[in-house]
Amino acid sequence: MSSPTQTLVRNWRLKLSALGLAVLLWALVQTEPTNQETFSAVPVRVQIADTGWTTSGAPTPARVELRLGGPAREIIGLAREGTSIRIPVTSVGSRDTVITLRREWVQLGERSGVSVESVSPATVRVSFEPAQTRLVPVSYRIVGRVRDHLALAAGIDVSPRLVRVRGPESRLQGLDSVPLVPFDLSDVTRSGAFTVAVDTSGLLGASVVPTSATLDVRVEELVERVITDIPVRAEAEPGEAAIRVEPSSISVRLVGARSIVTSLDAERLRVWVPPELLQGMELGQERIVRLLVDGVPALVTAVPGTDRVTARVNEEGADPGLQYPP
Repeated sequence: MSSPTQTLVRNWRLKLSALGLAVLLWALVQTEPTNQETFSAVPVRVQIADTGWTTSGAPTPARVELRLGGPAREIIGLAREGTSIRIPVTSVGSRDTVITLRREWVQLGERSGVSVESVSPATVRVSFEPAQTRLVPVSYRIVGRVRDHLALAAGIDVSPRLVRVRGPESRLQGLDSVPLVPFDLSDVTRSGAFTVAVDTSGLLGASVVPTSATLDVRVEELVERVITDIPVRAEAEPGEAAIRVEPSSISVRLVGARSIVTSLDAERLRVWVPPELLQGMELGQERIVRLLVDGVPALVTAVPGTDRVTARVNEEGADPGLQYPP
């Protein structure tokens, strides 16, 4: 068994080197140069504990200048992470208040040895007003379009439909919806639920819960289907001459999601000429008129083989093959 003396002297060179390195590191820390640095445009934030009140806008000024001192590496780290001044307000005494900024309100994180030398300006003005809480509908904005080989197979659904908004009473009174940030359909490659943040850029001084919503987007393969020999209805108003059109039937190309396009009953489609376009026509007169296509499901595009036909007064009177009941 080794004696205490033998244990102490064993590997004495290695132990002496470790001790010397520790002393060197301690000396470096003790002699690390201090520095003073100015942080401009530091944001000022107000935290109100009084639930009956809220700020009606940003403090004036909303940003201040800080003079900080301390070890150079701590100052550099703080500059990289950023800082702010947070004003705690436990109770509101008046709607308009001038608050003197305290050094201990500067958020320094875990940076040791950093001190606040000065704050400029030393005061800010904060305006308060009664707070209100409301449930407000969520609205979404779509940009872009689905990729060329895809199509929307259902309407986009948003959840939740309502969010809780708390903020200045004057700002919430005219608020009819809360928008989400724009959602780009070109990013969608398959069906799914997509989380989208609430756009708070127009809600200064208000808070929203939850801060995001889910958009349910269903897409399918894009397909085309052509339906032929659809009769063109040219129904003149009562008292007008009977009309025939050329061509008397056309084809319609349907473009959309596979499940919708393939399940469409062709009998639902109706191609017709608006009656007001046929008013005042006389024997021997012809007129180029536009067509309308009805019965097309939502999210499906209908492309008629032609969007115009020639209308003529039927010289032989009403032709049952060309006249259709409403």
